[in-house]
Amino acid sequence: MRFGRKERGDALGEFAMTSPVRGALPYGPATVSIRRFLVALAALDLEAHDDVVARFGAQSQSAAFSAADLALGEIIERSGRTDARDALFGPLLQLVRDRGVEKESVMEAEEPVALDPIAEPALAALMGILVHDLLSRDMLATLYAAFAKAIPLDSVLA
Repeated sequence: MRFGRKERGDALGEFAMTSPVRGALPYGPATVSIRRFLVALAALDLEAHDDVVARFGAQSQSAAFSAADLALGEIIERSGRTDARDALFGPLLQLVRDRGVEKESVMEAEEPVALDPIAEPALAALMGILVHDLLSRDMLATLYAAFAKAIPLDSVLA
């Protein structure tokens, strides 16, 4: 599966970005930025998609990325934003799951479900955005680097 506009169909109309049960700010203080990122992610063309995946492949092997990724989990826990973190998985999964798999079966699957290769860089970017106010600029840039060209960070955090 490729993450292209033509292949995605009306996926955005198919699912809501957030659950109304979670309230007005399901992703905490980063809700607006996270929604901007999810909309931009859904609109990526194939060229941008492939560029993000390639960039992440190289960047995710760096010591800086490993350190940022390790620190990220602790920062999310200490900030009390674990519920907001958990709320991100549904919308992200809807955007990156194999379109041939039903939504319910993805959540209940015993075996790993095939995901678009952009899932991992998108998760890193989303987690960074979630706690961007608690991260150093360098750490945030490291987590978001794969998307820097395709979806400029300033456009998401604006």
